[in-house]
Amino acid sequence: MKYIKKQIIIDATQWIKFGDVEGIKQRKVPEHFNSRCSKCGHFTDEHGDIETLEGKNGAQEVCPGDYIITGINGERYPCKPDIFIKTYDKF
Repeated sequence: MKYIKKQIIIDATQWIKFGDVEGIKQRKVPEHFNSRCSKCGHFTDEHGDIETLEGKNGAQEVCPGDYIITGINGERYPCKPDIFIKTYDKF
């Protein structure tokens, strides 16, 4: 059986740096652990955390460039730019 997503309007903002999107906390990284992320290439201390239901310990990592989506029940979660562009069109 195949399904198609229902058309709903979502709210999303691309997160580039701290201050772009409310609710993203700066990740605390000891200097000797500050390395480049294998997903995005930015240094670890440039990443943030956002509270989500699915995340480990109630939070998910946010890479610079990720979109922060607010779902239909007010839940918030990050989405990688390539997936976001394939899934959503501007309304």
